[in-house]
Amino acid sequence: MELTYRQKAFMSKILDLYREMNEPVHYSVAANRLGVSNSTAYDMLRLLEQKGLVSSRYETPKETSGPGRSSIVFLPTAHATELFSYLAGESHEQREWEDVKASILTSLRK
Repeated sequence: MELTYRQKAFMSKILDLYREMNEPVHYSVAANRLGVSNSTAYDMLRLLEQKGLVSSRYETPKETSGPGRSSIVFLPTAHATELFSYLAGESHEQREWEDVKASILTSLRK
């Protein structure tokens, strides 16, 4: 799969955000973190979705009970995680440790 430098950099940041937040990423959060416009982030995430690196889903806000406007969120696919771990030279055990570490830190922050 051929990715431009910008696509690789963007995907790397999405993986970092996903690991940090431990939940799917809204395009506006990605835009804010990356210093790009919402539309640029959305377009790039849709492109990465076409390439099989992220998937999208619609979610309703968790804070409200009842009907509400859904928003689209994105999460890395298993293929993206494996590909970028391989490119980074990260072992399977290292990824597991990073997942455990992120889970522990999330629990401690609550």
